[in-house]
Amino acid sequence: MSESLMVVNRSVVSVSQSVHPGMGANLFSDKCSFRVWAPNAIAVSVHIWQDEQMSQVALAPEPSNPSYWSVDVAGIVAGQPYQFSIVNQGGDPTNPGGILTRVDAYARQVESAEDNARGIVVDWQQQWSEFATPKFADLIIYEAHVGSFAGLNDHLNISTYATFADFETKLGYIRELGFNALQLLPIEQVDGIDGEGYGATNLFAPHNGYGTPAQLRSLVDAAHSQGLAVIFDVVYHHASTSHNHYWQYDGNTSDEGGIYFEDPFRYEPARDEDGRAFAHWKSEVQNFLLDHARMMLHEYRGDGLRFDMAHSLTWECTQHIIAGLRENPYWRDKYFIAEWTSEQQDRWGQVIRELDFNAVWGMSDPFAFRHAVNGENTIDNLKSFIGWMGFDRPWNFVRYLLGSHDRIADSQSGKQPDNRYFVELCGGRDNWYARAQARLGWALNVAMPGTPMLFMGSECHHWGYWWPNPDGNLVTSEHRFDWAIAGDPIGISMRNLVRDINWICWHHPALRSDTLQFIHEDRTNTVLAFKRWHEGGNIVVVVVNLSDRQWQEHDYGIDLGGEIGQWSEIFNSQSPQYDGWNNSGNYGHSLQVQADRKIYINLPKWSVLIFRKQ
Repeated sequence: MSESLMVVNRSVVSVSQSVHPGMGANLFSDKCSFRVWAPNAIAVSVHIWQDEQMSQVALAPEPSNPSYWSVDVAGIVAGQPYQFSIVNQGGDPTNPGGILTRVDAYARQVESAEDNARGIVVDWQQQWSEFATPKFADLIIYEAHVGSFAGLNDHLNISTYATFADFETKLGYIRELGFNALQLLPIEQVDGIDGEGYGATNLFAPHNGYGTPAQLRSLVDAAHSQGLAVIFDVVYHHASTSHNHYWQYDGNTSDEGGIYFEDPFRYEPARDEDGRAFAHWKSEVQNFLLDHARMMLHEYRGDGLRFDMAHSLTWECTQHIIAGLRENPYWRDKYFIAEWTSEQQDRWGQVIRELDFNAVWGMSDPFAFRHAVNGENTIDNLKSFIGWMGFDRPWNFVRYLLGSHDRIADSQSGKQPDNRYFVELCGGRDNWYARAQARLGWALNVAMPGTPMLFMGSECHHWGYWWPNPDGNLVTSEHRFDWAIAGDPIGISMRNLVRDINWICWHHPALRSDTLQFIHEDRTNTVLAFKRWHEGGNIVVVVVNLSDRQWQEHDYGIDLGGEIGQWSEIFNSQSPQYDGWNNSGNYGHSLQVQADRKIYINLPKWSVLIFRKQ
């Protein structure tokens, strides 16, 4: 076994090369292993601080692959800061050599996003509550951003951004709405204020403004205790454009960016508007990204991952990551989602079947729904997204008719007018028609096949647009989740609807089944109906009216596609508790299929009604 040297108070101590697995700093029962990828180094050491006293330990190249350097060090405990010192061999003007001080590329925690920041040794072991990831068919997802979800007009009264601990106090609210999964926007360390999180300075470390790794684990465990699965949004396409701790990691000063980015034109430029793209073609970078995905599932007990801009990774890189995760039989129940451009819908099937993702982000759905609401080929637009496009299962699609963060965030201080909460696009939360159309949208989102997802604020008719930090909007710079809105009468009525339709989904397996049949199509009145059923006998019919026309004398006939017997209404998006009106639907009426194979119903304007066979 090879040895390296440790300098402690100017005395030399012999230490052994690492015999433990894992990149970065990993605590074991007797020692802490340190391992770093440094293919251009001629020497590597780690600086370790204790009570502001620094010790230096030399790492040794590993015989099986001398690009990796490692050492085991005794006496290290969680909380100690450390940095790597890399002596680069140099060789040309853009690779001058010399001593480089670097934060660990795998640091589980960092002091900040600053260039001179130190990593912090983390002990990720803890006791976890019992929790089983829900079946994919049962998922109803709430999408939220940690920093902007709590603190505005609530008891917390936070002027900047919320922490993991602050967010934890809101979990009961999400669960009470009937969601069983929480999808968090990226939580990794970013430069400065938190922003949307889509450009990490340190991929493996949670944002220090949100809290520590232990506090993130506490949030996940608390979510599990509430019955909420946790899906992490991961960004493997690019890193930050500023204070990017991977850029020129080995001292290469050229625009190629060093070992994590070099040869940028093999697939795409290393610099783009989103960040600096990793060298996805390199096996070491592929393993780097795979290790991060494994960490989120293992150390943080994630129930799934949503791959941001998956279409911008190389096919081989994505395949390597997913295949590496699938090797663990205990992770077969984890839900992997690919954000894949709608310009490549012809590849979506391959994304599911060949890359082994569980679902594709339904990027075109919000636009098709907007067009339908605006009277543009209403029936055809509805039918374009009600279904699952030939995939094996409805949960192969994540559906968000009212918009995701991408459709609601305005990064230009109000100058992106198409990026708004749905209710704002239709006239604003003070407009009854806009509210009715938003209610219709979420009810349909849950009733049709697919995995429903709602972005925070949509459940209370949030005004305007979302942005996590104060911006330059001349009217108001504040665009975080507003708890005053969530609790006002308009907000409460929409929350009632979201809660009730979600719980109807839980109690009617037909709405979570692999079934769909269009049974009624009225293009003149823009009414569409479809049937869903479950092998256990649960049968429901969903009726959608996207018009100002309405029928209140039980005089609108729906052909039930051969079904007979008695039917009852179990949901009406125009019920009074949702901001509709009394007797708008068929509450309390037992509806009998007539000789013409139809039931005759009241059908309010701009509504979704659901009927169950008795």
